[in-house]
Amino acid sequence: MNVAGRLEKYGLTEGPRHVLVLRQQDIRWLTGFTGGTSQLLVNRENKSGVLLVDGRYFARAQEETRQSGASIEVLCIDAHRTALDMFVSFGVSELGIHPRHITAEHARTLAETFQIVDEGDYLDELRRVKNPDEIALMQKAAAIADSALLSVVADGLMGKTEKQVRNRLEFLMREAGADRPSFDTIVATGVHGASAHHEPTDATIDAGHGVVIDMGAEIDGYRSDMTRTVLVGDVSKEYRQMWELVYEAQSSALQAVRHGVVGSAVDAAARAVFSRAGVEDEFVHGTGHGIGLYIHETPIFSPRCTAVLCTNEVVTVEPGLYRGGVGGVRIEDQVVVTDSFCRILTLSPKELSCPQSPRMI
Repeated sequence: MNVAGRLEKYGLTEGPRHVLVLRQQDIRWLTGFTGGTSQLLVNRENKSGVLLVDGRYFARAQEETRQSGASIEVLCIDAHRTALDMFVSFGVSELGIHPRHITAEHARTLAETFQIVDEGDYLDELRRVKNPDEIALMQKAAAIADSALLSVVADGLMGKTEKQVRNRLEFLMREAGADRPSFDTIVATGVHGASAHHEPTDATIDAGHGVVIDMGAEIDGYRSDMTRTVLVGDVSKEYRQMWELVYEAQSSALQAVRHGVVGSAVDAAARAVFSRAGVEDEFVHGTGHGIGLYIHETPIFSPRCTAVLCTNEVVTVEPGLYRGGVGGVRIEDQVVVTDSFCRILTLSPKELSCPQSPRMI
């Protein structure tokens, strides 16, 4: 992916002349380098950077940064030339670092030689608005996840374990071209659904269960994220009412997503549905989040979110209800913000059910 211009844009932000970027996804966004074990020293003044890697990644870093068009010099760290030595040779005196991206020990070592300055969240803000290439990758990832989910549901869930369903979903996504799942796939059947981030077990899906499936595919670093709650056979009236409330809350929140809307308003749209029904205490997380190279990016939709949405941000909308002894319901879509509405990337039907008689995986 062509990343030319991103270092220049970063250079226009306020802060110290030199910034040390340590998160691998941030380095990838700025330089195009997809490997690990790297550090990026950004020079705001001349809007360029030095990418420091070890010998395992040197040739790869040279090739990927050449292809990306980034204004980057690639240097190799070895036993005789450490990153700190290089920083000194570059004339670094003041060094901007995000404190959440560095260990205490690393920060202490750097502080012995340089004045350390809190860099803040500039990169998180710069990454919020996606370009057409980034959106296209996420749309492709979403389509792969859609296809995998519909195939597994059509095959029948009853009689399979949570782990079997998870494994099948991830296999199908990889077979269709995903590099890997976006995150650890969640499959939560019956009462397990009351845990918002349940880890799949050997529990068997049975008739009358609701099954929460939270999944996504990753392609070239970019991620999709979707949740559907599948109804297996005839569910209880109580559970059906939970599902209908979540569906209404998600629909309301989706209608609120557009350019210029404050993130707290998206959260409020979903929360109002639950509050009216007297179940707001069963909604235990925010209504959604930004997504891209990270599964959770800025903004995070909550009552405290002050971020104003912009055209071509990509976010999720995912209200849910979690009731002990009964189960959980969550419905999530990944959407692109536009001037007047949102464009949904995750196209699986919201209401998914499968029969009681299974065909085994």
